Amino acid sequence: MLGYAVLGLIVGALLNHAANVLPQRQPLTGSPRCPFCGREHSPLEWVALLAYLTGRQHCSRCGAPLAMRAPLVELLTALLFAYLWRRYSPSTQLALFTLYSAIFILVLITDLEHRLILNSVMYPGIALAAAASFFRQDVHYRLALLGGLVGFALVLLIYLAGPLFVRVWSRLRGQRTTEVPFGFGDVKLAAFIGLVVGFPAVIFALFIGIFLGGIGALFFIVLRAFIQRRYTALAAIPYGPFLVAGGVIMMLYGPAIMAAYLGAYR
Repeated sequence: MLGYAVLGLIVGALLNHAANVLPQRQPLTGSPRCPFCGREHSPLEWVALLAYLTGRQHCSRCGAPLAMRAPLVELLTALLFAYLWRRYSPSTQLALFTLYSAIFILVLITDLEHRLILNSVMYPGIALAAAASFFRQDVHYRLALLGGLVGFALVLLIYLAGPLFVRVWSRLRGQRTTEVPFGFGDVKLAAFIGLVVGFPAVIFALFIGIFLGGIGALFFIVLRAFIQRRYTALAAIPYGPFLVAGGVIMMLYGPAIMAAYLGAYR
């Protein structure tokens, strides 16, 4: 388990690098650099936790501090990998859930920081999940493919209905806005989630994601309106992280959640 946690630490460093360069359309093959002055990081700075432990919290050229996101992502990934190892042991399911978790974490970072769910992440992820569905033992490939189709279709409907809702709301409020509740990146993310968790678990995953998104939106409204006093109606928040949360919850605990739900209605 410790070795898999170390692997998670390394993967977390790679995810940090990917989250820095992919939104800028830069290649993954380049060395990590300071985002402020462009100085190449030394090998000891490639892993943020090592940088902190060796007293390299600031860029040696411009003095910019190392972003706290970097060590937090590394710790999160290491803990998640350790949990996956303990729960699934060496298995096909462990390997696939490890890959899916890395994709979910990368989507979480880029959507929070840039409001982007990247095609360069989602298209390979969807292709991987679709191909892997034929080798899984926990979800039948037909249910996985159906889950991907249902996830795509449901969020596509929300995506298509979003502009109409915004226009109606804008007329009622007398305000103009171009914000929409969901972007097409969320549609692709929903398809990926459906392929990962299958049908009907994708329904639960989307419900959890939208429910958590509602709580997040409420918190955002309270923060902006009553604390910062600058809330604007229909101000958009990234929904990708909430969909990711629903996907991860159902990936790890889907059978237990659905069994408890069905048991409550017997």
